[in-house]
Amino acid sequence: AVDRQDGIDFDIQVRDDIEVDADSEQLFRVVHNICRNAVEALANYKPEDGSERRISVSAVRTGSVVTISIDDTGPGMPAKARENLFAAFRGSARSGGTGLGLAIARELVLAHGGTIALVEKPTPGTLFRIELPDRPVRLDAFRAKGRS
Repeated sequence: AVDRQDGIDFDIQVRDDIEVDADSEQLFRVVHNICRNAVEALANYKPEDGSERRISVSAVRTGSVVTISIDDTGPGMPAKARENLFAAFRGSARSGGTGLGLAIARELVLAHGGTIALVEKPTPGTLFRIELPDRPVRLDAFRAKGRS
C-alpha cells in the first residue's frame, strides 16, 4: 500500500499475517522514530534527477526471526551523524535534534534480543534493518501449556 503525504510516498510492504514477538508500543516507537527521521530528511530534499521521494517499510519472517527494513530515497546519512549514530546526545543529524531517538531505538531493540543497523546500499538514501528473534519459551512452561 502506498500513501502520499507532503510529496513523500510511503510504501508499506508488510503482510497482514506477519507477527512479531515484541512489545507493540516499543516496536511502534522504534519504527515511528526512524520513519520520522526519514520524513525530516526528505522534507526539503529535491533529488537532482527528479526521482520520487519515498519511504519503504517492509517486514519478513525467516524462521524465528522477523526482519524489518526502513528504506528511504533521501540524501543519505551525513558522515558526522554516522560516527555517533546510536550514541545519546551525539548522534543527531539535524540542527536542534537531541540524538536520543536512535539511542532509545537501539536500547529497545536490544532489550528484545534483536539488532538494529544502518545498512550500506548502492542507491541514495538511508536503510535501517532491525532483526527481532522470537523469545525462547521455557520448556516447563511449554509443557504446562500443552496439558491445559
